[in-house]
Amino acid sequence: MEDAIAWSYELLTQEQQRCFRVLGVFVGGWTLEAAKAVCWAEGEMASEESILTLAALVDASLVQAEMPVWGVVRFSMLEIFREYALERLLEAGEKEQYRRRHAAYYASLAEIVIAHFGSEPGVRDAHFALAQELPNARAALQWAEENHEAELGLQLAGFTRLWHVRGQMSEAERWLERMLALDLWAREQGVRTAPLTLRIQRLYGLGRTLVRDGKVERGAEGFAKEALQLAQSIGDRNGISNAFVTLGLIAKASGKLDEAKSALTEGYTHAKAIEDIGLMNRAQVQLAEIAQMQGDVIRATALLEEALANAQAMDIGWDIAMITAQLGHLACQQQNYALAKARYRESLVLYGAFGSPNYIALCLEGFAAAVCAEGHYLQAVRLCAVAAALREQAQAPLPPAERAAFEQTVATAKAAIGEPAFEEEWAVGSKLTQDEAIDYALLDVSE
Repeated sequence: MEDAIAWSYELLTQEQQRCFRVLGVFVGGWTLEAAKAVCWAEGEMASEESILTLAALVDASLVQAEMPVWGVVRFSMLEIFREYALERLLEAGEKEQYRRRHAAYYASLAEIVIAHFGSEPGVRDAHFALAQELPNARAALQWAEENHEAELGLQLAGFTRLWHVRGQMSEAERWLERMLALDLWAREQGVRTAPLTLRIQRLYGLGRTLVRDGKVERGAEGFAKEALQLAQSIGDRNGISNAFVTLGLIAKASGKLDEAKSALTEGYTHAKAIEDIGLMNRAQVQLAEIAQMQGDVIRATALLEEALANAQAMDIGWDIAMITAQLGHLACQQQNYALAKARYRESLVLYGAFGSPNYIALCLEGFAAAVCAEGHYLQAVRLCAVAAALREQAQAPLPPAERAAFEQTVATAKAAIGEPAFEEEWAVGSKLTQDEAIDYALLDVSE
């Protein structure tokens, strides 16, 4: 096989050979934009020529062009071709040069991940397209770590936001820890690294990741406090606000509600001073949850409705989905099941646009509790089954604080319909796709 690849390679022009070698640095495919950025320096080759070079590699069956599923054409090569390309790249003494370009390109892409959290048309395609780049992000992160590229490493850690959305908290946690350790080493050695503001972002980001993954005890508070101390030392008001909100999340997860309220209120005050609507919303949602836990439904509702109005005014799709789901939980607690289901439906549509299995599961679990309370047990079982399946596929287990409520819904429905019917409905639900599950909830067969 290698002889056949070598024969095809030798038939290429020198420029086509170089391009083929360089494309070996990609993992899991690439876009035309990525190929241009990595294979050719800016101004090195006209766009038309780069397209023709890629087309020649496709014609030679060394590269495959994939039909656009999410609006973007992707290219790939078989692993045996990729190995050959990397061998030629190493032989030419070009491997490190182009691995660096590859890492730099994905570091720049990491910066735009956060930009795709609105509710405008195309956000679903953008998120799925970005998700296709996660294998490249992992490869770039690994290269940055192996080569002590602390600045690129911290920049690349911006992909953790996408891992959050997809429920892959453990991977987000792992890379944040490793890149922060690399950054600390660079600072101690006096080696070039990222601005302190970026370290602050990654520190409170790791604190939040540990909270969401139910691992508060693994140093979450220490990371958030370091972020706060550093932010205060340089007057980073955004960092100060985020650090306080993170400390509030940690205190809430630890059951220290008064401490949580104090930190969240402080975070909200700083966020309001710098007019960061998204951060204000996050603080208010957490304060609303605390009010709900303490039985103050009026305050919880007021906080959530204010946050929702702000999110809608700014068209922050992710926040709209999050707050609407929380309003669903609140309505369910008040036994207003019709309103709860309406809220969950709205949130499901938005979370569906982000392709976020764990947050879709969260809405389905709430919806299941509502229909179970109404006596629609078959539907409740099916919804619980698909929620469990989505969490398993995403490797995003149910948070410990929410497990008891879910198990209660399952137990109630199972007792009501009996073992045979339960097993049948669970099997059906387990096979539903993410989109089918959303459609099923939107249909609401109980009505």
